[in-house]
Amino acid sequence: MMAGWQVALALGIPWLAGTLWVRALWRKSLAGGWPLAWGYGYFLGLLAAILLLRIQAMIGWPLDWAEPTLILAFLGLVGGGLAWRRGGFTFHSLDKVRGGFTFHSLDKEGWRVAPGWFERGLFILLLIWLGWRLILLAQEVWLRPLYPWDAWTTWGVRARVWSELRELVPFVSPEQWLADASGSAYTLHAWQYPDAVSLLALWPTLAFGGWNESIAHLPWLGAAPALGLGFYGQARLWGAAPLTALIFVWLLLSLPMLNTHVALAGYADLWLAAVFGLAVGALLQWARTGDRWQGVLALLLALACPWLKREGLIWALLLIPAATVVWTPRRYWPWLGGGVLLTLILWWVSGGIVFTVAGWGEVWLTPEVMQLPGLGRFEWHYHAVGEPVARNLLILGNWHLLGYLLLIALLWGLPKIFAEPWRLAGMLVTGSGLFMLFALFFLTDAYLWAVQYTSINRVFLHFAPALLFWALTVFQEGQKPVVSST
Repeated sequence: MMAGWQVALALGIPWLAGTLWVRALWRKSLAGGWPLAWGYGYFLGLLAAILLLRIQAMIGWPLDWAEPTLILAFLGLVGGGLAWRRGGFTFHSLDKVRGGFTFHSLDKEGWRVAPGWFERGLFILLLIWLGWRLILLAQEVWLRPLYPWDAWTTWGVRARVWSELRELVPFVSPEQWLADASGSAYTLHAWQYPDAVSLLALWPTLAFGGWNESIAHLPWLGAAPALGLGFYGQARLWGAAPLTALIFVWLLLSLPMLNTHVALAGYADLWLAAVFGLAVGALLQWARTGDRWQGVLALLLALACPWLKREGLIWALLLIPAATVVWTPRRYWPWLGGGVLLTLILWWVSGGIVFTVAGWGEVWLTPEVMQLPGLGRFEWHYHAVGEPVARNLLILGNWHLLGYLLLIALLWGLPKIFAEPWRLAGMLVTGSGLFMLFALFFLTDAYLWAVQYTSINRVFLHFAPALLFWALTVFQEGQKPVVSST
């Protein structure tokens, strides 16, 4: 019984601390403010917890959940006090707050008709559906043993070793392991993978008092509602009505591939998808409103992406072009575009560039080869894999109708791409991400992942929440942000 309470505290206090600090960023009571804070606070809080574990190991202390939890509890009190002073705990009656629980339907005057029983009923039914789905996923997470391939060959292996030894013993290459006379190191095939996901599995087991696979999987279960809350909060803040925002949350949390990665807890892909998706949501809010705190959230989550998975570095770098156009005054956009085009021409004519980054390795960026340390070497050759890619994204049941929704959003958003900075920023994130996926599956040996129907859907999952939020911004382009307490 005591172990259960300790696990609840280990997961709940970081979540609460992160939530209070996110809520303290804004003085005003914002539409979607609390859902946004709960969603972003979960990921930032748990990432802070495992960062404290890293610091604990660096100073030579045995791994323990108590000290980091106490630190986060203190920080939560500070964040809560700051949120209270800044008015973050101001609540209003729902029927007095514009947009608090008001559903709008289209009539002659626009979006200003009072809510009807159908809208309220649909909102409640969607909440019940999402709650029931979460209960089913909780059963899967609790009853299923460690199952996914990468989890029991890499992520879970490191977490169990660290849990048993109460020490972050190093995992090195097989050659280094053989040369280690002290026997203090361990090895596995993917020894160079980032350690954040293993630390996330480790964290609740430290509170439990020993290794337990069901306990280790609990952070994955929490990631699903947290992603939904963060998505809903940003949608409301964008100006979407509650029902519209919840429909898009339902579209997100009903994706079969996302549900699979919750039920089969242990992979890193769910974490990268959630963190990158919320980073894109915050980036687009910053691009639209200039809210510096949204920019801070986007930056913090973008920095976390490479810690979750090696591919996270590429996804984080995709945010740079979007941020650049937001920083650049519109009158300089033609010069910026011309400069990028000229740079690409010079790069192609010169045969690319090769350089060495100290402490990282040799980087090749040429028309024939791309080599990034930690990610691998990719030789460019075109592979005709359009048919399996289309089947995976448009025909099979992995994504429901998400592919068709994105095609409609692209056609809807392209004509106004240069009208406002946030439109161009959103299109740059979307376009660069889709181009990256095209290059990976059509121009490198990773085409086999599409032909064999394997990792193509795992990689696309990284981008799915970001794409869905971008689609929401395209369809909700005429709405204005609403100030309220929900």
